[in-house]
Amino acid sequence: MKKRFTAKSLSEKWEEYKQYCDSQTVTRTEFSQKLADFITKTIPSPITYTIKGFAIYCGMTEQNFYLTYSKDPRLESVIARMKDECESDARRKFENGSIPTQLSGLWMSNYGYSTKQDQKIDVSATVLDGYEDVPE
Repeated sequence: MKKRFTAKSLSEKWEEYKQYCDSQTVTRTEFSQKLADFITKTIPSPITYTIKGFAIYCGMTEQNFYLTYSKDPRLESVIARMKDECESDARRKFENGSIPTQLSGLWMSNYGYSTKQDQKIDVSATVLDGYEDVPE
């Protein structure tokens, strides 16, 4: 039987996962005209925190994570903080340019944001001064 998280162990595992995300790198090769040669560099390339990514990091599906832990009142505040940190991390990466802003609508829709504005206008209640509807 798999060992379940306590509030402390879940918090510690979350911090470990964030460190994992923040420490990711990519190797890029570019041609340097100045040196007339190809230069290969390993550069930092942090990935965005997500609950799905955390669940996979822990060896389970996101659905299983929520089924197992979301109803435990001892873990509610830890899971709420994790969700808030996911949103904050994504926002920070859009604002500092780590994630292209063209993707912001897609990413931020995961956190309840929308690029659409719902506007409802009730024209039946509109009265124009000096005019009334006259049947023909």
